[in-house]
Amino acid sequence: MDESHQMIMLKCAKSNIGPVRAFRIFKELVGSFEEVGCTSKDFKNLSYTMNSYADGVDAQLLLDRFLSKRETDECFKCEYLVDETHKVKSLFWSDAVAIQNYSLFGDAVSFNATYKTNRYDMIFAPFTGKDNHGGCVTFGAGLLTREDVNSYSWILKQFIECMGTAPAMIITDQDPALKIAVENVMPNTRHRFCMWHIMMKLAQKLPNSLQEDAELKSEIHFVVWSELDEPVDFERKWTEVLDQYELTDNTWLADMFSLRSYWIPAYFRDLSMSGLFRTTSLSESNNSFFRRYLNRNSNLAAFYIHFESAMEAQLHNYKQACIVDQTTVPQLKTHTPLEHHASLIYTRNVFMDIQTEIIEAIDRCRIKSMVTDDDEQWYSVDDRSNGVFKVVHIASEETITCSCKKFVRVGLICRHMFVVMPNVGMKLIPSKYIVHRWLKAASAEVISTSNMKSRNKSLMAEAFRCIGIAEGNDELADSLLTELKRWAEINSNGAQCLSPTSGKQKMFELFYGSKIPSVVTVHPPDAVKTKGSGKRLKSTYEVAAEKAKKPKRRCRKCCRLVRHDSRNCGKVVEEESDEE
Repeated sequence: MDESHQMIMLKCAKSNIGPVRAFRIFKELVGSFEEVGCTSKDFKNLSYTMNSYADGVDAQLLLDRFLSKRETDECFKCEYLVDETHKVKSLFWSDAVAIQNYSLFGDAVSFNATYKTNRYDMIFAPFTGKDNHGGCVTFGAGLLTREDVNSYSWILKQFIECMGTAPAMIITDQDPALKIAVENVMPNTRHRFCMWHIMMKLAQKLPNSLQEDAELKSEIHFVVWSELDEPVDFERKWTEVLDQYELTDNTWLADMFSLRSYWIPAYFRDLSMSGLFRTTSLSESNNSFFRRYLNRNSNLAAFYIHFESAMEAQLHNYKQACIVDQTTVPQLKTHTPLEHHASLIYTRNVFMDIQTEIIEAIDRCRIKSMVTDDDEQWYSVDDRSNGVFKVVHIASEETITCSCKKFVRVGLICRHMFVVMPNVGMKLIPSKYIVHRWLKAASAEVISTSNMKSRNKSLMAEAFRCIGIAEGNDELADSLLTELKRWAEINSNGAQCLSPTSGKQKMFELFYGSKIPSVVTVHPPDAVKTKGSGKRLKSTYEVAAEKAKKPKRRCRKCCRLVRHDSRNCGKVVEEESDEE
């Protein structure tokens, strides 16, 4: 395998493309399998050798890379812990762009670990937020070998020290260890549980006689998910539903009620930006995004290379959204000055939400009554979708507030305020109600590409441009090939000849960005056993769902269409009869 094979393998490996696909890509570049010059097995062997290059030293390679980045970028932060045998136990890192993003969008953070991203099964734990386009943004990330209180406390401490301040709210799953860690490390941060994870358990926690009761589930969902109720309203409605269906003695529902301040929206209505997250779905989306770039067979050094590729893609997506805002004008659906003003200042996705509120204000809301007291005006706004809300305008202070508290929850004006604003002479959105995090002007620093990356980009672009020009023209193709061979001959004669082993060594060093360390002080961990790695007991709901998917067949013993056979007919026929 010559330099061309090694280069395509190197580029594909950095993009998490396996050797077989790399072989196919190279085949398309050269035209046919015969022209490749080697076999698919050769590509596999080279990939195996590349992965073996860092065996036993990948943790040291990663830390050396961290230290090198910290020398060239003073904003790059990294910390690690080792155990008594000098094996890496915990890692945390963040860079200048992530820190800048946190200063803009870090009012609420979602933290959710994911598995199977590296060969040691270390838990990958990114800190995720929502940017001004409504997309995922990563503030920092870590790798952990344990999911206990000490590990979570350590990574939360590193995150706060890196960012300089703790977020106002953090949302996680119901992990008991994580709950204790947040309480210890972030005492002033509101901790919120993911509602989706809790409500997914509802069906299996109900009595058997009520598990298929769609009306009960609908009523509980209506009470739980409402963001318009105050705590006292939620508690009253919750009690009414439980009394109606005789569920006051249900242990799980009682436990969830005791934890209501951790997950019910009614208890977060007065917390700024609490409406950004009600579930960890944004973290799930971000983790799914990372999985496109990460490989569960990667060592730690390769894992970070793939992580950087993912972050570059995330930044690229953000830039694309910014370009759309800069180069396009959203379509207005009303003739109100408020809508036009919103289209000029907000990002496209946020403006769509604002536009919906303005349309709903016109179509579904009306001022029912108004009471004036000195310079205060109290409006009663009838919202046909959700009821009646109180909007208060104080002229001397130029303030306007609504009892739905949407502006507090997400930093955007609600439809009820939009109904009143023209009535009090507001043709533009007041500056005090324009939250900077949602504006087009809110943007993080752009990573400056190095000269090497720019040169490589130009080199590859010119090479493919020349090939494209010569495509289909034999004379131009022969001329280009002659020139390339002449250039290679001149430069290969002047350069130091490398043996095949030295050539591979150079390729591996280019991939990992470092030579094999002469001194290894930190070793990779043993395979980690995560909380989700064991055989989890399935709930009755999951067992029933799996049974329902199996096709029925006729039992030769009972002659019925069932999901058993004659060998175990007597054992399960009664159970299946009960189910039917």
